[in-house]
Amino acid sequence: MNWTGRLTLVAVLLFGFAVRGSADEPHRSPFALAVSPAQMACLTANHTAGTVTLVDLKQRRTLAEIDVGCGPTDVAWLDETTALVSLQNDDSVAVVQREGTTLKLLKTVAVGDEPGGLVVSTNRRRAFVALGGEDCVVVLDLDRLISTEVPQGTIVVERIAVGGIPRTLAISPDEQWLVTCCAVPCEVFVHDLSSMKEISARKIFDGGFNPGVPAVTSDSRLVILPSAVNRAFSVTAGMIDIGWVIDNRLTKLPLPDGEPSDQKQLGLDIRGKAVGDANAVAFSPDGKMVAVTCGGTHELLVLDFPTIPWPSGDPGDFLPEVLRKDSTRFRRIKLGGRPVDVQFVGERQVVVANYLADSVQFIDLESDQVTETVKLGGPDQPGIIRRGEIVFYDADRSLHSWFSCHTCHTEGHTSGQVFDTRNDRTYGTPKLIPSLRGVAQTGPWTWHGWQTDLKDAMKRSLTESMNTEKPISDDDVESLASYMETIIHPQNPRSNSTSPNVVLGRQLFEGRAGCIKCHSGTTFTTAETFDGAVEDPKDRNKLYNPPSLKGVSTRRRFLHTGKAKSLEQVLTRFHRPEDLVGETLSDAETAALIDYLKSL
Repeated sequence: MNWTGRLTLVAVLLFGFAVRGSADEPHRSPFALAVSPAQMACLTANHTAGTVTLVDLKQRRTLAEIDVGCGPTDVAWLDETTALVSLQNDDSVAVVQREGTTLKLLKTVAVGDEPGGLVVSTNRRRAFVALGGEDCVVVLDLDRLISTEVPQGTIVVERIAVGGIPRTLAISPDEQWLVTCCAVPCEVFVHDLSSMKEISARKIFDGGFNPGVPAVTSDSRLVILPSAVNRAFSVTAGMIDIGWVIDNRLTKLPLPDGEPSDQKQLGLDIRGKAVGDANAVAFSPDGKMVAVTCGGTHELLVLDFPTIPWPSGDPGDFLPEVLRKDSTRFRRIKLGGRPVDVQFVGERQVVVANYLADSVQFIDLESDQVTETVKLGGPDQPGIIRRGEIVFYDADRSLHSWFSCHTCHTEGHTSGQVFDTRNDRTYGTPKLIPSLRGVAQTGPWTWHGWQTDLKDAMKRSLTESMNTEKPISDDDVESLASYMETIIHPQNPRSNSTSPNVVLGRQLFEGRAGCIKCHSGTTFTTAETFDGAVEDPKDRNKLYNPPSLKGVSTRRRFLHTGKAKSLEQVLTRFHRPEDLVGETLSDAETAALIDYLKSL
């Protein structure tokens, strides 16, 4: 049981129930939802509470809630009574069963590092789980998974290699294709479900990143996904205003493959009022409407899909004028909070999982109104950490709402992008976006280590990187810094490895390779700065603060400019021990050192 589950258990033991609205009650933070096949109920994966909630879609009320483990991230029904939940921080999948108005946890199964997106093929009796920490999709045998007699080791039947940090999945309605969206770099993989053979692997062009939850058209011929786009210009107020820093777009790809020219993109932003953090896409049953959640700007976009004017080339930085002026083809519905997931229930109604509002919202698309809000639980008033989380996910904190802190530091980690901000006190020297995992323990901050106060760093980011037009209060800064302290590293399944390679790698790390000089202690960094002699010659400051190596295996780009795409490239091309300390490692020793780094 996770810590939030224990808090609820204490309340149950002391009072006979969890005190609704009390300060000790955990926020639910629904990250995903799944509507049952008969559309009578839905389940929500409550990310910070470690629970799943059953919601009656007809009576529009909660029926049950059950503790399932740490970090529920996605949920999918197998049938009307059984569902699966991916547990990102437990490296497992939970099997949940509905019995009338109650829920029962049947079992949990270990599947691999950082499971996220989860989809089910009931025809083929398979479930598919994206493992963000292992760059693969695991295939689970459904019959073995729900059985109480089958050994766990026989449930995972295949591992499919994909791109960096796979996050979201979709299965085509005809159950021919599995679609996997990977984050670093932003790529879409398509596999044949009958053979699991890779059919295509396509990069989202023009600097795409942060791919969201995709949707496949009813004829199984197209996949639509939202993403941000790095326009690669300096982060200044002028560049933000004209859409030359970060755009938000929809991408259309033919299935299962196609020519690069077949990829089309649609800009979603409006100058002066952009769209922040488009996250999930859903089609109406008749295929005429497409709904898009935008967590950063707290809204739902609704587009008339058949009349979208997909540009044949570069889509530009803004929504086409013909859509902006026609409310029958494009509209924005304000929802508040952080809407993240969406599904249709009927032709003109959707349900939305609203992470920061701790709720499921029902939206009528004829009137564009929220007709019902079902609260899942949580404190009546947000505490300081939650207030910081609200600031972190708020794209309205940036100039004209183009992006949030989360856009670059995705879910508190990294988007793997390079941006040219003034965090190094200059323009013209782009830097890799670092992970925020464990950030409160790894000061000083910025690549050159010149920021020594975390609260001041937060204020500068809001002021200089996001160019906020909103007043920054002391509470904003205190809250954001408090939230930073809660962003920690997930458990590393390799951390207790005693393999000969890891042991040798540690000896090299602490000895001949000289790594420990700059990467020491429990955080594997230091407050000092060093001349790494490997970076952009345009940098006027040649001294760099070494990044923490804790959790280094969860990143996919390395060094200050992000030019290394693997740990092997770091050690054999750009940051070689022979250049730094005069020691040349053999291929076997380099492999051992990499194995040790992956265990940190």
